Amino acid sequence: MEKLSLVLASDEFEKLQAAAMMASVAAVSGMAVNVFVTMSAMTCFIKERVDRKDFLKVGEVGKAILRKKAPLYADLLAQGREMGDLKVYACSLALDLLEKPLEEMVPIFEDVVGVATFLGIAEGGQVLFI
Repeated sequence: MEKLSLVLASDEFEKLQAAAMMASVAAVSGMAVNVFVTMSAMTCFIKERVDRKDFLKVGEVGKAILRKKAPLYADLLAQGREMGDLKVYACSLALDLLEKPLEEMVPIFEDVVGVATFLGIAEGGQVLFI
């Protein structure tokens, strides 16, 4: 089985949507997929913010996604987890810097890990940085 790992570091809505779509399609297609949410991307996984659809950086395509009520990135990742081999990891450093516990995040995370641990998880597969 092929392995794909995505590192989500951007807080741009469209980048998160595209990454989640790629991750979930890859998982449903039989690939093992690991997603590491870090840096500014972590702010977009705060449950309260997602529930309010309070996104800071939304372009024209993102506005259309929201207007048409298409599934959001968190929903796409959750669907990928349910239908394939997709795991989502929260960056321990990002959570510490934000002073947020995992309980305040969207409930899609497999675990909280550091960079070294995620690199071990990603070893041997393709890694995309978004």
